[in-house]
Amino acid sequence: MLYEPALLAPRLWRSTLIFCLLSTLLVSVSTLGVPVSAQAAVQAPGVSADGVYAFDLATGIELFATNEHERMQVGSMVKVVTALVAVEYADLDQQVTIVEDDLVDMAVFSNMQLQAGDTLTISQLLYGLLIPSGGDSAKALARHVGGIITDSNDPIAQLDAFVNEMNRFVAEAGLENSRFTNPDGADAPNSFSSAYDMAILSGMLMENEFLASVVGEPGYSFVSEGPEARQYQEGTTNQLLGQSGVVGIKTGSTGDAGGCVVLARQVNNGNSTVITSVIGADLTYDGNMIDIDQRWDDALQLFAFMDANFAWVPLNDGSTFGTLPTELAVWNVAVAENVTIPISTNGVIQTRYQIALDPDGGGRIDLYFNDDLVGSVPLKAATASHPASIGVNTKDLAA
Repeated sequence: MLYEPALLAPRLWRSTLIFCLLSTLLVSVSTLGVPVSAQAAVQAPGVSADGVYAFDLATGIELFATNEHERMQVGSMVKVVTALVAVEYADLDQQVTIVEDDLVDMAVFSNMQLQAGDTLTISQLLYGLLIPSGGDSAKALARHVGGIITDSNDPIAQLDAFVNEMNRFVAEAGLENSRFTNPDGADAPNSFSSAYDMAILSGMLMENEFLASVVGEPGYSFVSEGPEARQYQEGTTNQLLGQSGVVGIKTGSTGDAGGCVVLARQVNNGNSTVITSVIGADLTYDGNMIDIDQRWDDALQLFAFMDANFAWVPLNDGSTFGTLPTELAVWNVAVAENVTIPISTNGVIQTRYQIALDPDGGGRIDLYFNDDLVGSVPLKAATASHPASIGVNTKDLAA
């Protein structure tokens, strides 16, 4: 990842007993569906980026996408996974003494200006990893955590162990289009991810209270823990932080990756968060410095599209799907939480739902844009057992 100037789930299916209770959204402008791409229910607007994916963090509902599963270089966005693996193994107050092999060419690679011999905490290194996108911090974290994993002082074994854990992490998350060969995101032939995978991983980071707080900071200033007591101070690479509702998370750019960014944006008066990934936007360098950078304009276009085409509404109070509260009562199930969902408001995408009941109680509400499943909301059993009315003709319940 060349230097960036500082400023700032997967859907899992279970075996269920399906009751086809399809209902048209009452506030829909039209009940007429339109053909949509096999890739996504709603295609993202035309931008320079090669891959785009956006979803509602609370519910997992997909808003729009383009080439979301295509494998691409993603640059320093790899550091999202570096951070997730680091906090899985290391305590935030553990101390790490920096060595020469942790350092990077500061004229070429993003860095936090680490100095060999300095001692920093895991927490401080994570600030340096996620705010100025420090490649030196990524290397220090990988070495330290790799040592915890292997109980070895061999730097090659430490790095290999850490990268293996990165790949284990994404595999266990069910992500099929990510593979990493280093902790910093340097271009490599066998290293890749996708707009979908990076959005899901970024959502996981935003659900970690500490990491979410880090990526929400415009910068940091602290003193290292060792006797050197060196002052460290950097600003974020996220140019949209604090604008248009953006509260995180991570940038990436290399010659092969182009301009990449994943953004966490608050919508619905701050009550909902959307994760939007932009991969492979137009980007050029003048020497080692970025010259043309289209990812920010791409992101703002996607935000405008989001605002014009979606609204967030309560799921189960009758104002959204008029018959849903009655149907849930009949089947003796309830929405597990007070859920607000995104719906399409553009008049050509029909929003629908389908209740899927588990034989042992509970289930889910599957949500569709036209005929495309875009997400699910869990249901819980309202009481210990279902009432006798479970045999009612489900067709009569549809709106």
